[in-house]
Amino acid sequence: MTEPPTQRLAALDVGSNSIHLVVVEADAYGNQRVLAREKAMVRLAKGLARTGRLAPQALREGLKALERMAALACSLECDRLVACGTAALRDAANAEDFLAGARALGVEIRVISGEEEARLIFQAVSRALPLPEAPAVLMDVGGGSTELTWVEAGIPKAMVSIPWGVQRLRDAFPLAESGEPGERARIRRQVKALAKEALQGRDPGFAPTLALGTSGTILELCRLAGDGQSFTRPALGPLGRTLWRLPAEERVGQLKVDPKRAEALPFGVLWVEALLQCLKVELVLGLPVGLREGLIWEALQRGGGDGRDLGARRSGSVRVLADRFDPDPGHSRHVGRLADSLFLQLQPHFELGHPERELLAHAAALHDIGHALSEKGHHRLGAYLVQNADLAGFWPKERTLIAQIVRHHRGKAPRRAEDEMFLSLAPWYQAVVEKLSALLRVADALDRTRRQAVRQVRIEVSDRRVDLVLQGSGDLHPEMEAARGKGRLLADLLGRRLRITSA
Repeated sequence: MTEPPTQRLAALDVGSNSIHLVVVEADAYGNQRVLAREKAMVRLAKGLARTGRLAPQALREGLKALERMAALACSLECDRLVACGTAALRDAANAEDFLAGARALGVEIRVISGEEEARLIFQAVSRALPLPEAPAVLMDVGGGSTELTWVEAGIPKAMVSIPWGVQRLRDAFPLAESGEPGERARIRRQVKALAKEALQGRDPGFAPTLALGTSGTILELCRLAGDGQSFTRPALGPLGRTLWRLPAEERVGQLKVDPKRAEALPFGVLWVEALLQCLKVELVLGLPVGLREGLIWEALQRGGGDGRDLGARRSGSVRVLADRFDPDPGHSRHVGRLADSLFLQLQPHFELGHPERELLAHAAALHDIGHALSEKGHHRLGAYLVQNADLAGFWPKERTLIAQIVRHHRGKAPRRAEDEMFLSLAPWYQAVVEKLSALLRVADALDRTRRQAVRQVRIEVSDRRVDLVLQGSGDLHPEMEAARGKGRLLADLLGRRLRITSA
């Protein structure tokens, strides 16, 4: 097997505190190798809360850093460079001055909303590590804003962008004489009131048990208040008092804080502490990923450096495999249409999104390819073919999930099949396989006679029952009987009785 083609991508994150660059080399399966990282703390948001404008010095330093990073990306022969700007460029009246300067350097910056920022950060985190099953909150504390994403069982349930960050708080509450405990107590109360106001009405319906932090401020707090990788909320009190007592230059000398972070860091402690108190979270884990990694993943999903869309590459590689092995492509296409209809109608009950819909479509296209090897156990053989195929454009995990859906589109339910590959999956992925294989089982049954007799399926869900109403031509009884048998897993997952009738 030849090595998959690679491309080089650069991502620039123009934040309110820092500008970050990451350059990676990625293959068609999503495997990445970091070639370079660079960071410049230019504090674009300094003074923005008071003046509403980017300061001339911040503009100059920011464009100088941008020029250096763009030159580095060019020297590494990147196929593409993607760049985005966040709170400072969202809010500054003269943001266009910076954007025009960037364009003159050959860098087109996309200014994104806070919600888009939160989405990209979630994408970066979810690709970097298995998200906990326990309820959690992702926390990115920037210079001009803070993005929170509530996550349950690996699924984002709510996102919010708060227009307060470390530098903006520093500007809004100018520091009094160093060491004044009364002044710190006053500002602490005001910061907590801001956090409480920002989170009011944002209850996602569950309480997070921990926070996952992705910003430079969070990582600095891990170093100063924890073990380098995490910290607890009670540890922030002593750290905050120490920072408040020390002048900025002594924070640099004694605590080794970056000089450009030293002024605002006490406000970062107060802000994170206030958010954690409102969220009732005690533990924070720091993660060395962020918006720039999310940009890389988005760029990969939208297509490679050769200009071809990633979705087209995926569909093309699936079609090649199906054309080689599928004995009845018309049946598979019809099953795919039925499965997609079932997915869309039951999506609110299964809490699945577009990525899972795409996995189901590919599994439907490949569900019968094992027939080319043997009629007996064709679902297992089909899974083997998928798992070992050279499917361009798929990450290894996605290929495994498609193989598992093919494996379990018939036979015992996944949890009873004693399948080692299924049991090795994280619980969230096991649930995805169960739900999508349940839909594929029913869709396959609805073309039992391979006449494409069932043209449409209407689903009605009540408290105790799921009704599948079939519309089609001719005698639909074979399809109805097959669907009753293969629909048991679907009924179990929905916790309702399944009834199948024809219109």
